[in-house]
Amino acid sequence: MDRIKTFIVGAFAGIAGFLLAALLGLPGGTATAESSKAKAAAIEDGRGLFNNNCSHCHGENAAAEDSFYNLPQLLSDQSDAFFYKTVIDGIDDKGMPPWKGVLERREMAHILAFLRGLEKNQGLATGTRKSK
Repeated sequence: MDRIKTFIVGAFAGIAGFLLAALLGLPGGTATAESSKAKAAAIEDGRGLFNNNCSHCHGENAAAEDSFYNLPQLLSDQSDAFFYKTVIDGIDDKGMPPWKGVLERREMAHILAFLRGLEKNQGLATGTRKSK
């Protein structure tokens, strides 16, 4: 009987610990590795989407020499919402067409992941972004 009690208490403790870690968002080994792979795949997809749709103005791999078109520099202090609004609506007076109906939200998210990765690699990610 004592073995059964010990087993039950141990099982409940393990389940409680797992649930607590999940609620607190603590890394969980395989889930973290899968998340990293998914993020890397999204960034690589974003690179391809960017080069196919945006590079004619913003340069291959977002490496425009003109700071007016250099997106990692332009977006480094802007919110994700600013990015989505700009891509969806375009900037008519700057010659940027709206991409609503051309790019899906998931595709825009992958392009943004690619650009945010470039910011980080270039030391531009400050961690402070404007809210609008």
